[in-house]
Amino acid sequence: MKHVMVPFTIKPEALGAVGPIIGKFISAIKKNEPKTLLYQSLQQADEPTKFIHVMTFSDDASETYHKKSKHCAEFVAALYPLCEIMPKPIVYNETNTDM
Repeated sequence: MKHVMVPFTIKPEALGAVGPIIGKFISAIKKNEPKTLLYQSLQQADEPTKFIHVMTFSDDASETYHKKSKHCAEFVAALYPLCEIMPKPIVYNETNTDM
């Protein structure tokens, strides 16, 4: 599995527009990406212009499919002009510890 988190910050004046854009994107992921195991959009409670998207892909191929999808391109085209701090993916590895 591959885990990715993508933090970004929206311009304050664009805050009202971002919800429908994210909602449409997540709906498209659920409909078209069965190997995307998790996709969540989280908004910071004390700073509502800050978001993080959390995703888990079953493998590298599912991540590549996601990145190259039409709905991802449409999301990027709609979201990026609204950003004050651009999205920057951070990849995480699972840690397995024996206790």
